[in-house]
Amino acid sequence: MKKVLLIAIINLLIYNSCKYPEMDLNELIYENDFENENMDEIDGGGISYFNETNVIGDFNNDGFNLNLNDIGEHDYITISFDLYIHGSWDGNSNRFPENDKADKWNIEFNHGVDYLNDSSIDFFSTTFSNSPCFSDYCLKQSYPESYPYENTPKSSAFKTDLEKICFSNPRFGGPSTTLYKVEKTFRSGGNSVLIRFYDELYQPNAISQGVQYFKCDESWSMDNIKIRKIKI
Repeated sequence: MKKVLLIAIINLLIYNSCKYPEMDLNELIYENDFENENMDEIDGGGISYFNETNVIGDFNNDGFNLNLNDIGEHDYITISFDLYIHGSWDGNSNRFPENDKADKWNIEFNHGVDYLNDSSIDFFSTTFSNSPCFSDYCLKQSYPESYPYENTPKSSAFKTDLEKICFSNPRFGGPSTTLYKVEKTFRSGGNSVLIRFYDELYQPNAISQGVQYFKCDESWSMDNIKIRKIKI
């Protein structure tokens, strides 16, 4: 009984003494839903229409940069967005016998006073899978964790079974689209950030009669980007 009481007192002291830092600032510094076709601060990509809304994309072994200047004083940057994963993404393994590679999706976060000459770079690299999952066949993905962590296909998806994006060849276009609501926070500083969003897809079999169907087979789009700066 004395031991139980002692543990309870220790836990109470720890609870009362540990406080999360309060935020002095949590400010939205960038927002884009692409409905006005605004591509300011963006390098790469174009606007298309999907799921009854404008999106940036779709991309295949490609991506875009978001360049924000004159941010002001802050300690962290939080990035949130809608990510559409189109087609037959295979996650951590494509199951090819030789030189197999994952289907990766990446955020590269560059921050510093002058990121072109003196920058710090952080990465979030993950994988997605639109594969079915059975006891004898399941191409696992890393998201919501970083690669090479293993989760079941479509883990943490916001919506599944959205429409396909490509119908040009019945062999490709894969399963329907999966929507993820992604939010990531990076420690930051300085007055500028350069955020790069890009994929690394492996599709040696996305060819039919000598014609490449890479983009039809696997691609991604993005919408509703919000960037917040946080100071604690």
